[in-house]
Parts: sequence; C-alpha cells; structure tokens
Amino acid sequence: MLERSKIDFARNQYMSFLESLSDDDLFRFTSASEITPYARCFAIFGFHLLQCDERLSVSADSLSSAIRKDLDLFRDKRKFSGACLKFDKPYLQLLAFSLSALSVLNRLKDDPLENHVLPILSHNIAGDLQTVGALKGIAGSGNQAMFMAIMLRHSQDYLGIDVTHRIDDWQMIHLKSMNKNGFWGPANSMSHLQFQNGYHQYELMDFFGTANVPWSQAADNVAMLADKEGHFAPYPGGGGCYDYDAVYMLTSGRVEPVMRHKKLLLCTAQSILAEQNVDGGFCESHKVRPRSFDNLFQSVNHVVASRGIARTERVRYAITLLRPKHNRIHTHWSKYSRRWNESDLWDSWFRMLTIARIDVALDANRISEWGFINYPGIGFHPLMRNM
Repeated sequence: MLERSKIDFARNQYMSFLESLSDDDLFRFTSASEITPYARCFAIFGFHLLQCDERLSVSADSLSSAIRKDLDLFRDKRKFSGACLKFDKPYLQLLAFSLSALSVLNRLKDDPLENHVLPILSHNIAGDLQTVGALKGIAGSGNQAMFMAIMLRHSQDYLGIDVTHRIDDWQMIHLKSMNKNGFWGPANSMSHLQFQNGYHQYELMDFFGTANVPWSQAADNVAMLADKEGHFAPYPGGGGCYDYDAVYMLTSGRVEPVMRHKKLLLCTAQSILAEQNVDGGFCESHKVRPRSFDNLFQSVNHVVASRGIARTERVRYAITLLRPKHNRIHTHWSKYSRRWNESDLWDSWFRMLTIARIDVALDANRISEWGFINYPGIGFHPLMRNM
C-alpha cells in the first residue's frame, strides 16, 4: 500500500503551493506567470481535492462572480477573433472548467450559464462527432467529444432540457465505432495518442454509467505503454495529462484491472511522489530539459523499450523535443510559457488527482479523504454515487 506519511507530506506541500499563487480571487498559473481565469479554476479544483471546503466557502460568492465575469470576457474575445465557439477548444475548455468550478463552489444552480451553454449545444450528434474527427481518433477530438457530452448532460440536469436521445446517441455511436484496443482510430497496435485522446470519452461514459464498455480490455492495453518508472508519456519523466489519463483508465472502479496492475499503480504513485518540486508543486517532466547526456540517454532508452506505433511516437517526440522551440511549454492557459520542470497549477492538480485515484483504487474507504468533483468531466469518481 501507499505510505500515508508520504501522501500527507505531498498534500501539505501542495497546499502551500496553492496558497503561494493566490491573491484573493486571483491566481497565477506559475509563480512567474500572469493571473489567468484558467489558473483560478485549477486552484479551486486543487483546494477541493484537498477538502479545503472552508477555504473555498469563505470566498465562494466572489470566486463565482470572478469566474462568470472572466468567462463572459473570454467568450467575447474569442468571438471577436472569429472563432467558431461550438468547436473552439480554448473557450470550450474554460467553459467546462468554469462549470465544474461553480459546481464545486455550490454556485452553479444560481445561474447555470444558460447563455453560454445553449448556443453551443449539439443537435446533430453524429454530424458533430464526424466534424471533429472523434470517431477516427484525431488528436484533440476526444476533448471535443467530452465537451459535447458535458453540455448535453448540463442542459438536462440544470436547464431542464430533455436531451436523453442525444445522450443515448452519443454513447451508442462511440461504442459502435471502437477499435480492437477499446479506443478510436487505426489500431494496428496500441499508441499513446489513442488512450490520451480517448480517455475523455471514457470519462463521460463513466459518468453516464454506459453499459458494455470494455474497461478491462482498455486498461490492459494502456498498461502496456508504461515505462519502468510507471509513467505513460511518449517522452521520459511522464506528463501530467498522460499519467493521469492512463491511471484513470486503470482505476475506474473495476476491481480486476486494479488487482492485475497493482504493482504498476504503486510504481506510478511512488514516482510521482518523488518528483514533487521543493515549492510543493509538480511539473510536466524533469527529464526533457536540460539537454544533457543523462536526459538524452533516457530518451533513447525510452524509445528502445517500446514497440509498434508507440515506438514511432516516442522516436518522433525524441527528435521533435530537441528543437529550441520546445525549450518551454506553450499553452493557451497563460501568455507565459513555462519550463518543463517548473511547477504549475495544472500539472500539480493532475499529479495529486492521480495519487488520489490510485489511493482510492487500492482502498475504497479512502474516497472520504479526497475531494472529487460531482459533475461530469475531469475530477469525477464513480464512487461519488455512493456518497
């Protein structure tokens, strides 16, 4: 089992990191970045995961107001830039995070953001899934399919709109189009892209309680991509998204795959706990930069230890990440581009969320010690239904 002292230490350090980036209702993405609306959501998720309910309740009204104001401004900015909001990832991502954050703050029923959700609500499920390439496993399409399902379920639960048939269609179409690995797209062999992209659809099928989902098959295929440290990224040192998405697939309440992969899950947790930065946060990877002989050697070994499509992916990353343009990580979450080993709110939340899922998978009673999110999307846990 996981050592409680190590988890408790990591939680306390993470709490300190969250507070260090806080200025009332404003949060920086990293210690060196500007304040961003995404950072606020990630911080709220972090405090909630650590069950700091009092910390959030004291400022719930002001946080809720700030979330809504920033979301309105961001939507207007994206519309002015000519973006099609229905398929615009930056906007849809902030909208989904904002809905989850408002749910955490118990302020979603006050104003369920109808003016944001209704204009982008899908009426042609098959057509929209085809448009984004979700059934072909196109990179980024899993996010789009997840956003679509979140808005449908939100409309039903909070706006009183009967979209039962559309939700059923979303589930049926995904089940019928799965490849032999349990994901979407070409499937000659298992790849990092398949699970990292397809995880998003599994997240919503888990929330919906979709029947006949090949959880065990998908989990076993994902487990094959783990490196010797229990990381799942196509580059050494793991990655916040890759590791969480993989562990999610291994720990979604199904006993058999958890028991089969218990040793791997413990390895992943121990590696992540050992990689926490001194400031209490977590980063994307400690083994991509600097360009050193040791990191280059690990990159080569990372490639050699793989096979099939996954080996091709790792070769591509090994070469591409050597380019100077990848000295830092660029996202739409902040104008500031962070270093690979720099603590940030996203990777920190995902790393601790990964630890939480492993902890609960190995002992279901631990569910009471973590603050999962009872809303469709990232941060949900199926055991929430029993609470």
